[in-house]
Amino acid sequence: MLNKVTTACEYEEQCSVLTQSIADPKDCSSFIQHLPKNITIRESSPLNISIIEIRLNATAAPSFINDIYYYIHPDCLSNHFKSVQEGNKWSLFLQKAIDVEYIYLVENKFVLKDFQIEIKCGSYDSIVNGTVIDEDDNGPIFANTKSTNCTISGYSANSYREYTGQLETSPGGIEAADGDVTGNNVTYSFLYGEPFGFKDYFIINPQHGHVNKTREITEEDPHNFMMIIQATENSTLGRTKIAVLEVGVYENIPVVSSQVEANQAVLLVLQVLSGIIIMVFTFAFAYIVHHRIKKHVVSPKIPESVNTSKFDSMEAVTEDSFILENTIVLTESNQINGGTIKDSKE
Repeated sequence: MLNKVTTACEYEEQCSVLTQSIADPKDCSSFIQHLPKNITIRESSPLNISIIEIRLNATAAPSFINDIYYYIHPDCLSNHFKSVQEGNKWSLFLQKAIDVEYIYLVENKFVLKDFQIEIKCGSYDSIVNGTVIDEDDNGPIFANTKSTNCTISGYSANSYREYTGQLETSPGGIEAADGDVTGNNVTYSFLYGEPFGFKDYFIINPQHGHVNKTREITEEDPHNFMMIIQATENSTLGRTKIAVLEVGVYENIPVVSSQVEANQAVLLVLQVLSGIIIMVFTFAFAYIVHHRIKKHVVSPKIPESVNTSKFDSMEAVTEDSFILENTIVLTESNQINGGTIKDSKE
């Protein structure tokens, strides 16, 4: 005979846990045959409430109650359940809440929807199929932030007076997702901002979270802005999460710095080329001067002694061939006459 026993769990709409009691099973065969086929557990199901409860035949219970065992699949749920034997009653309790998000993020990186309870008694066994309902118990979570779990998520961005368009935020793009595995869509909006009138300069894309600068900023306009961005999940509860965006506006356009660096590189090349040209010109000038000095005429030294009949030395290089020829002719004529240049003058 199969009877349904109402427990505190069933009065709570959020629980939906099946609890059963079987009247007078006298052996393992009848015990296994009367196990439930399916049970449903929510993330918020209350703890220490029996999800399966069986009352055995009081006379026969001691002969097989100690032969009842159970196994949970997947194994990561094993510590969430416990069995209790009390008199002629065997019960299976939920002793630890099942957090689908925790299992996904920390345990095994899989989305838990179903599980199985394998129950054995002697040589008999049966499978109870379980379903876990992922409830909307987590709000949106911002990604790519420079914050920790203990602080508000934070982003920053720099812009320039003349620039209009989407801001590039650091350390990453403004992005939020529902904290539940079976997540809802998220929308974005400005919750607050400083200075007053910041919305005259910035707008936010409600679907993607992109923040755009919509106008140029003059010297008289504010140059530092702080905006609180709110992410809201599209659900009945409408859970929210906030993040802070700080924006600094500067005077120059970023391209200027790269142009200056390029101009400096060109200037360096020109300076090197100028140095090379100056060095070449200097060497050329020195070469020309050297050869001009080499061609300069040096007058011959004439000995004062009357006994000298010709030049003792000629240490000159002619600049003009005519002068050289006349000098040679004069010397030869003087030798023919048997006197020196000094004698010819006398």
